[in-house]
Amino acid sequence: MTIASVFEIATGETPYPWQSGLAERSEPAVGITAATGTGKTEAVVFDWLWRRRLSGDPAQRATTPRRLLLTLPMRVLVEQTHRRVLGMVDRLAEAALLDPEDAVRVSVLMGGALDKGWSNHPAADQIIVATIDQALSRALNRGYGRSRGLWPIDFGLVNTDTRWIIDEVQLLDAALATSAQLAGLRADGHRRSASTCWMSATLDPGWLETIDHEAPNPDLVHGLTAQDRDGPLRNRLEAPKRLVRMEVDPQNTEQVEGIVLDAHARVRPSSPGGRGWLTIAMVNTVARAQALYARLARLHHEFDLVLLHSRFRPADRRRLGEHLDEPIPPGGRVLVTTQVIEAGVDLDAAALVTELAPWASMVQRAGRLNRAGGRGRHVGDADDPRLVWLDPPGDLDPGAARPYNEEQLERCRTALRESEDRSFSPSAINAAVGSRPAGSLLTPPPRGLLLRRPDLLALFDTDPTLDGDDDDVGRFIRLGEDLDLTVAWRADLPAGGPTSKRDMPEHEEQCAVPIRDSKALLALAPWRWSYTERRWSRVEAAARLLPGDQLLVDSRRGGYSTTTGWTPGLRGAVDPIASRADATLEADSDSDDALSEGAWLTIADHTDAVVAALEADLVRLDLSAEEAEALRLAARWHDVGKAHKTFQERLGVDVPDLVQPPWHGLWAKAPGDGKRPTRVFRHEVASALLVADTHELDEPVVQLAVYLIGAHHGKLRLTPRLEPLGVRSGKRTCMGVADGDAVPESRDAAINLGGGVQASRAIVDLSLFDLGAIDRPTWTEMALDLLARHGIFRLGYLEALLRAADHRASGAGRDGG
Repeated sequence: MTIASVFEIATGETPYPWQSGLAERSEPAVGITAATGTGKTEAVVFDWLWRRRLSGDPAQRATTPRRLLLTLPMRVLVEQTHRRVLGMVDRLAEAALLDPEDAVRVSVLMGGALDKGWSNHPAADQIIVATIDQALSRALNRGYGRSRGLWPIDFGLVNTDTRWIIDEVQLLDAALATSAQLAGLRADGHRRSASTCWMSATLDPGWLETIDHEAPNPDLVHGLTAQDRDGPLRNRLEAPKRLVRMEVDPQNTEQVEGIVLDAHARVRPSSPGGRGWLTIAMVNTVARAQALYARLARLHHEFDLVLLHSRFRPADRRRLGEHLDEPIPPGGRVLVTTQVIEAGVDLDAAALVTELAPWASMVQRAGRLNRAGGRGRHVGDADDPRLVWLDPPGDLDPGAARPYNEEQLERCRTALRESEDRSFSPSAINAAVGSRPAGSLLTPPPRGLLLRRPDLLALFDTDPTLDGDDDDVGRFIRLGEDLDLTVAWRADLPAGGPTSKRDMPEHEEQCAVPIRDSKALLALAPWRWSYTERRWSRVEAAARLLPGDQLLVDSRRGGYSTTTGWTPGLRGAVDPIASRADATLEADSDSDDALSEGAWLTIADHTDAVVAALEADLVRLDLSAEEAEALRLAARWHDVGKAHKTFQERLGVDVPDLVQPPWHGLWAKAPGDGKRPTRVFRHEVASALLVADTHELDEPVVQLAVYLIGAHHGKLRLTPRLEPLGVRSGKRTCMGVADGDAVPESRDAAINLGGGVQASRAIVDLSLFDLGAIDRPTWTEMALDLLARHGIFRLGYLEALLRAADHRASGAGRDGG
């Protein structure tokens, strides 16, 4: 079958020439620039599907990364893109073009909706749709919404064997430079490194040049062809859009209201009983959108009025989106909105009123006006679609310019003034850009602190800082005021607040709120879940809120409306969204060991299951002989430390009847009662030390296996936490494991590790964790040497493979498999 015919099956549409051409390229594109509404999402998803699963070229399939990570700047874009991707995959499966026994998994990563199972399948082909903050926080080993112990898994996977698509780059700031730096830092020559493609209607390849990343060669930037411009896309590219300038202060809501009403009335269809029509009013902040909506809503109008922005709960936002899909009534519809519809939203307005924005954003906004070119034949016709832009009088006010800077707005204002009463069609926009000096209109997004290699090395270690906090990676993702946390409202909170991890809010309940609104949030007396303490705690008025925090608020305290979304200072009870009783959380304290909870299972049986899960991945993955051998050794020995007396006592002594003598053995898992252990004990620390003492540690395979075992739960990485003498019976300890501990305690016992492997009784020796010189490398020296040999991303990837096998094996054990 041809690329065009398969594309049509996947999307239900005949591909544009540029879409087919993307999949026909011999080398994948690094940049994509195509006008809004020309099908960029379908193009990049199909390009990956073709290269990975549908191509007749085995070499192309083998060299294409097994994960496609499609990142978007806003949650609302993730939700609709996820639906479109699922539709493509389902249609190909129904046509028997995708093997149902080897399905392409489709997952979502955004605040409040994290598919936590995607990382358990590192050998599977996957499409992951994510917000840019969720994706980049994982690439920086600080995954938002994930527990500390799981950060390294995501870090290893998203930085290896993954193709990143950075969509709508014009809406990014610090994240754009960070994504380019990561692409440059990943080019370390190791196997299956991640690749990146940046995409936008207004992409300037020069934006991608950083200290460690070169701007892409023009041959690697893909876009529309002459066939597109002269063929099926001609009407869309030349669609009439008349620029109309109105000098008005955008903060003068009364005047803006009048302009919106006038614009809506001017494009009313001339024939009685004709179709309804849409007018969009776009402003640059949620607060101004809410103010304009409130003013329009105060009087009864014959048109349908809708407010849409990024600060709604998913359930409410979905309801509003469904409303926009309904037929427009005879009086028309007015949508008051923000940048939330600037990209990826298929709306076709007859009139657009917009605040001044940077050129790239104005281009995106214009893409929602006369999108398909079906209105008006020429600029100046009575019914020509109008793009009314609000030109602030006098000099630009820095405060009113937010979230943009004055220079960006001033450049765009100058160009728009010169184009008054002309067309703002995609073809006219290209001509305007081409007639001006390079960079005069398409200004690069603002950059924050630039990520460098030492920063990445510091982030590889997941230990908290000395004050117990974590390194904030938000500075590499968004400029400070744009970072989000999530809030949910509950009507049934007890007087003392939530008491259980089962009170964790679900995706449908959670509203994204910017960190800059911390003062208003703290006034609601919220409760915050602590992953390390495994409990809810009241947030004090002077506390610091962090990106990714998940808060619960008593619904009686207000702050939210299903009509206006998050509204600081709004009084009145919030309508709560019902939550399920079976919600669960990831555990993260040093004393937690969730993977040791399940059905009664011996160390031997569990280890056999982990080895089998690992082998199933190894046959599909591209690993060196050393890496595969180290992983096998680590899988077989990773739970030997569970033979420690402390661990066995922790599991309890009430053994079920089905495993009574004459059976003998040591337990790896037992049913959990949800209680938090009173003392820290990390069995993987004991496991790593025992393997180091019973194998030749100077061998590279053993060193790698020992590290993978110790780092297995994300608690022990570069710097062991040694406790001094006297803390426990005069012995040094590390995470509950003491110098001189016997494993197992009985002199006559051996440890059955399954697969015919027996481990003899051994004595714990903490000298590997010393910082001074000894007769062998210290743990820290060994870890740094492994980083130098394998690279930071590859080492994280190998950690992820062992952990994923353990997760899958543990899940099978709980299900009785």
